[in-house]
Amino acid sequence: MLVKMQKKNVDPIGFGLRYRSRHMGNDDWKTWQQLYPTIKFKVNADINISDTGLVE
Repeated sequence: MLVKMQKKNVDPIGFGLRYRSRHMGNDDWKTWQQLYPTIKFKVNADINISDTGLVE
């Protein structure tokens, strides 16, 4: 899902806003626009199934 959004050049999660809040400067938005298409996502999921058929 993240890669599909990246290919469409959309950022509904707000990675760009987070980047801009931590990198001050005049060309920070231009830098982000250059970086976003090349970012590699690494996702770690920690899932624990405690029982079947229940949603909490």
